Amino acid sequence: MKLLNQIKRCCLLLLLFIGSKFAMAQPYPNTGDHTVCLNAVEPYGVILTPGSTYSWTITPITTGNGTITVGATPNLITVHWTSVGTATLQVIETNAQGCPGDPVTIIVTINPLPTLIITNPSVCGSGTADLTAASVTAGSSAGLTFTYWQDAAATIPYATPTAAPAGTYYIKATSAGGCSDIKPVTVTSTAAPTLVITNPSVCGSGTADLTAASVTAGSTGGLTFTYWQDAAATIPYATPTAAPAGTYYIKGTLPGGCFDIKPVTVNVAAAPTLVITNPPAVCGSGTADLTAAAVTAGSTGGLTFTYWQDAAATIPYATPTVAPAGTYYIQGTLAGGCANIKPVVVTANPLPTPAISGPTPVCVSANGATSQYTTASVAGHTYVWTVNGGTITTGQNTNQISVSWTTAGAGVVSVTETITATGCSANASNNITVNPKPVTSPITHN
Repeated sequence: MKLLNQIKRCCLLLLLFIGSKFAMAQPYPNTGDHTVCLNAVEPYGVILTPGSTYSWTITPITTGNGTITVGATPNLITVHWTSVGTATLQVIETNAQGCPGDPVTIIVTINPLPTLIITNPSVCGSGTADLTAASVTAGSSAGLTFTYWQDAAATIPYATPTAAPAGTYYIKATSAGGCSDIKPVTVTSTAAPTLVITNPSVCGSGTADLTAASVTAGSTGGLTFTYWQDAAATIPYATPTAAPAGTYYIKGTLPGGCFDIKPVTVNVAAAPTLVITNPPAVCGSGTADLTAAAVTAGSTGGLTFTYWQDAAATIPYATPTVAPAGTYYIQGTLAGGCANIKPVVVTANPLPTPAISGPTPVCVSANGATSQYTTASVAGHTYVWTVNGGTITTGQNTNQISVSWTTAGAGVVSVTETITATGCSANASNNITVNPKPVTSPITHN
């Protein structure tokens, strides 16, 4: 019996099934360690001994792992390999007498699936694309072998992948470990692009940047621009970022090869006209907005305005929207760099200085009595009075008023003085204590 068990243990083999899709009562043709791809579901088995039971386990070695599903008979399983790495697949057979055999193992290496990234190419009209170009599979896993097919199952080879007309094909990427992915690649036919040119201007002997986005704004997206001295684009222009006055040619090319070419002319622009209208005078410590359109109305259109503390435009002025009285400088600059700079002056008109004189405390007025309040009279100034706790009886709109105090408590006399010529005004107020008048009892007699 001992000899028989030893023979059984020696003959207990773990076999890998390759290519079969139907259930089997006995194991599969291959033995030994092997390699699978992540997410593969593989069958395994040993020879079935009647009456024996089989205990299957997976032990990760370097993160590799899977899920076991027992088959129709206990000697057969399938494993869904769920983690990249290596793992030990083990089976222990226990015979009908309850005696366990020696473990039988294989090492399974689980390779990652490749990452296949496809960038669909474009062709111009009836042109062809090179599906083998690195740009088509850029970003995919390194070290892949690419093959080209007419169908998604990769059963019909595509014979001319370097010259593929518009259509859909399939690229199969296979890693060194034998794992693969397949994805469609679509070659689209693209019409000629639209190339829009806006001619730049330079100031005097300055130069223009032909590569600036503003020069080709409005063109078809995704163009690659090249710069030439001739309309046939045979003589490159070497310094497109510093082009003096003259005519050049820009070629805009789509990834599929479609292109358009147009002239671009660098014009010499005169210095712009900068018209400055000083803002209206402010009152006292008020401020003016130097960025207001009225300040530069009449200037050359399209100017960019900047604000400075000095005529050389070396010290920026940080708060041009709230500029107090003083002299500043505005620079107007054209897109080509031509500029003009001029001073702008903010003037400040003085504020009036009202001061109220008059009695406090006072009594609630009796028998028509009034109190007089005065501020200095200045020619060309106007005065508006307000009173809390009393009534102005005479003098409103002059520098002196009479007040009849009607309510005991805290009163206030205020005046707003305005300089008519400038509209600048200031306010003054006096707090008044208003004492009550006595209430006399009725006169009595015998």
